[in-house]
Amino acid sequence: MPENLRITKSEMIRAVEVKQTVGAAADALAKIDVETLGLSAADAKTVAKAAKILGTTNSGAQAVIDQANSQFMKRDVNLINLASSRFFYIDRSIEELQSNKFWALKSFDDRTEELKKQRFNQDEINAILSGPAPEIEALQKKIDALVGEKSKIEKFLGDAPMFDPGLLAGTSLSSQINMSEVE
Repeated sequence: MPENLRITKSEMIRAVEVKQTVGAAADALAKIDVETLGLSAADAKTVAKAAKILGTTNSGAQAVIDQANSQFMKRDVNLINLASSRFFYIDRSIEELQSNKFWALKSFDDRTEELKKQRFNQDEINAILSGPAPEIEALQKKIDALVGEKSKIEKFLGDAPMFDPGLLAGTSLSSQINMSEVE
């Protein structure tokens, strides 16, 4: 198998499944003593051919598993750790921004109530206070961007054994990626 061939997670899973099912069958067929069973020459040839086909399939699956393991061993652990840290930091940032949205609205409501207590009418209040909508919309845009970034990081972290750094393009980790290595 070519050293530069990249194995995806789904290919790795498929190879493990093939290895588990075909491997046992290949081993069992290889152990059959066709002479003891008294098989005809044609039947013995069929058993040998089947054993060879299953053996080749088993070897191919093992080559994929070996390549995937090699990729995994060469993974960029530093980038994975940075991505993992950023993944959990994003949750805290989102919570903080959501809290800021709540307090922006509460502050506006509190100021509005205070002005009403001072007997200002709604037109006067509207002239004095600007609504919180622009601030809340700006905070929501930041939240949406963080949710999108978290999704990209989650895809990267779930991309074993490849850990394709290209999945982090457009995130705050983009500067950590050597784009010349990204296919």
